[in-house]
Amino acid sequence: MDQGLSSPPPPRVYRPCVVCNDRSSGYHYGVSSCEGCKGFFRRSVQKNMQYTCHKDQTCPINKVTRNRCQFCRLQKCLAMGMSKEAVRNDRNKKRKLAQMADSGGCGPGGSPPVEELTEDDQLTIQDVLEAHRATTPALTNGHSSPITTQVEVRSPDQKGSEQVGFLWEKVTELSSAAIVKIVDFAKKIPGFLTLSTSDQITLLKAACLEIMILRICERYSVERDMVHFADGTWLRQEEVEQGGFGPLTAKIFHLARQLHSLRCDQTEFAMLGSVCLISGDRSGLEDVDRIEQMQEPLLEALKHYVRSRRPDQPQVFAKMLMKLTDLRSISVKGAERVLHLKLEIPGTLPPLVIEMLDRVENVCIP
Repeated sequence: MDQGLSSPPPPRVYRPCVVCNDRSSGYHYGVSSCEGCKGFFRRSVQKNMQYTCHKDQTCPINKVTRNRCQFCRLQKCLAMGMSKEAVRNDRNKKRKLAQMADSGGCGPGGSPPVEELTEDDQLTIQDVLEAHRATTPALTNGHSSPITTQVEVRSPDQKGSEQVGFLWEKVTELSSAAIVKIVDFAKKIPGFLTLSTSDQITLLKAACLEIMILRICERYSVERDMVHFADGTWLRQEEVEQGGFGPLTAKIFHLARQLHSLRCDQTEFAMLGSVCLISGDRSGLEDVDRIEQMQEPLLEALKHYVRSRRPDQPQVFAKMLMKLTDLRSISVKGAERVLHLKLEIPGTLPPLVIEMLDRVENVCIP
C-alpha cells in the first residue's frame, strides 16, 4: 500500500486572530479569533457594554495592547466582522437544542434544526472572506469609526453636459479599479488558478460584472440611499445613472435594498461573490464537472452560515439564491449596456469599456 495514502492529514491551521494577531483557537462569531477576543466580544454583546476611549478612538489593538482600550477593541472586533447576531444565537443554542430534542429533531413550531458550521465550512469561509477583504478597500479609518465625509462630485459651475462628463469620468475610474480588484479576488479563491487559462478567463468575463454589482450592493447605505465607493465618494442613484450605468442603475439599487433587507453581512457578500465566480453553467467552459465540484462546498458553507445566523428563518438562503438569479439578469442587461456605450460615446473607449472587454484577459494569468 502507498504509504502516502495511509498517513494522517496535517492538522488544521487557522490564520492568527484577526483582532489582535494572537494565536487563533478557531472560527468564532464569523471570524478567526483567539479565546481572549472571543470571550471579550461575547461578554460585551451579552451585557450590552458601553465603553469609552480616552484618546482619539484609534488605539492600536494587538496581543500586547488589547486590554488597554475596551472601546477600540470592541470596534475592531466589529470592523473585522464579528457578528453580534452569532453571539445571541450562541446564547440561545442550548435552549433551542433542548426544544428540538423534545420535538423529535425539529425546532419550535416544526422548524428545522439549528445549522452548525463544520470545520470544512469554517476553512472555506475563512479563505473566501480573506480574499474578499484583501480586495475590498475598507471604508473605515483604521479599525474604528467609518469615514462619513461625503465627497461632493458636483460643483456649482458643472451643469448639463459638463456634469454628466464629470460623473462619467468618476464612475468609470471607480469601475476600472474595481475590476482589477475582482481579478485579484478570483486569483485568491482556492483552486481557481489550477483551472485552465481558458476556463479562468471564461469564468472571470462571465462573473466580473455580477461581482462588481454585488460589491456596489454591499457598499449601499440604506440610511442615505447612496453608494459609498472605495475612495470615499458617496454617489446618489441619479449620479451613478449619469455616470454611465443608465437605466441599469435602478435595478442595481433595488437589488441592494433587497439584499440589505435580508441582513446580508460581509461574509455573505463574499460567499455570494465566490459562488458567482465558480459557476459551472457558464457558456464555453472546458471542465464543467470540476467547476461544479468546486462550487459545491462554497454553496454548502454559505447555506450553513446563513442558517446559523438566522436559525428561525430557514427560507433566507433560498431567497439569497433567487437574488443571484436576479443579479445574473441585471448583469446580462449590463453587458448590453456596455455595447450600447460604444454608440453613445464614439472615439476612444472609456476605461469601463476597456476593462470589461480586454482587461480580464490581460491580467488574469500571473
